[in-house]
Amino acid sequence: MVFRRGIRFTESAPLNWRRGMFRLWLLVSAAWIMGWAIYLTLSAIAQALTSPGDFLAIPVVFFGPPIALLLCGLAAGWAIRGFRSNQPEQKATTKSPEDTVVRLRQEFPDDYVS
Repeated sequence: MVFRRGIRFTESAPLNWRRGMFRLWLLVSAAWIMGWAIYLTLSAIAQALTSPGDFLAIPVVFFGPPIALLLCGLAAGWAIRGFRSNQPEQKATTKSPEDTVVRLRQEFPDDYVS
């Protein structure tokens, strides 16, 4: 590829999708838990949590959706990996200088004048 000012880039930087998606999941999960923690704290102050069943729902509300999101991401990765070919990728080999030289036929050496 040729970009501005004649700078050539032959390969793009490799991305680690698994690590990036895991970090994104951690951030979204932390935001989810903090948001519900603030909401439930304010609700407890306003006397909304009155029965023991209300307190048992807190872990489900905190950790249920982040775990479900993680499982959904793992399942999506598994499904996408199913589209890959079973054959290994063939990498481009570099040619030796001998491969680029055009060789002359030497069937009749008397025809050549040196």
